[in-house]
Amino acid sequence: MNHQFKPCLTKPVLRLGQISYMNVAPIYYGFNNGHKPGWINMICAPPSVLNKMLANGELDVSPVSSAAYARNHDKWLLLPDISISCSGPVMSVILVSRYPFEELSGKTVILTRESATAAALSRFLFASQNIKPYIKTGKVRCADDLDKDADAALVIGDAALKEEWTSKFNHVWDLGEMWKNHTGLPFVFALWAVRRDFANKYPELVLSIEDQFQKSRLLGKKNMSRILSQASEKLGISVDKCRQYYNQLLYDLSPEKIKGVESYFRGLYQENIISRPVKLSFVNPDPHAFIREHAA
Repeated sequence: MNHQFKPCLTKPVLRLGQISYMNVAPIYYGFNNGHKPGWINMICAPPSVLNKMLANGELDVSPVSSAAYARNHDKWLLLPDISISCSGPVMSVILVSRYPFEELSGKTVILTRESATAAALSRFLFASQNIKPYIKTGKVRCADDLDKDADAALVIGDAALKEEWTSKFNHVWDLGEMWKNHTGLPFVFALWAVRRDFANKYPELVLSIEDQFQKSRLLGKKNMSRILSQASEKLGISVDKCRQYYNQLLYDLSPEKIKGVESYFRGLYQENIISRPVKLSFVNPDPHAFIREHAA
């Protein structure tokens, strides 16, 4: 008997990561408000957890720390025109300190595990000015978390927005602003990555998720007043401060931002923070040339 097997036409479930901070609310607004297709399963977690889940094959598409992409660029592709970036102050990635920046050599600095990008950016900024602090890993969400043995700490995400850090520390630096002053370029904190094996197996599904992100972002743009109200309630800060915060965030991946992330990757390599040069590889909307390479 001649058995003929028909291919399965059922669309597979796409496992999509979502950062558990308010910074992605405009991007995921549609998904979180009744416009998520049934073939998308969303998992919400801090950036460091999403990085590991994508690397371990527990997610198919996810926002990832730029530094995590640098370490996995041979395994991941990037969605075009989507990022979390800034071109100056970002407000949610800050370094708080009891000492001036140039006096931090030999001092103890706590770097968070929650964002590989922010931690690597801190290391780069120290190295670029020949500052050699003693680095500890930990989590600082309020001033009391900075123990007596620590002199400075990296604070990220919602925690950076909630506290009035300038009233509790003599020195507070916005890392987005420091990068802009150092390079003149935007800084890209997060990129949206797809596992190469998934993209090669389901190219049409990857193009579909690009389209779904565009629709979700458009709904977010149309509903910013609601996003501001929700962020204000969740974080316990004023709507005006939330508006100021979202006005600092950029969600595209323009050529200037690509220059910024390439400069960041070169800096990490030159300072031996990463072990190899990075090549940016993008999903290509042309089905006959699915992967588009961009040398960093």
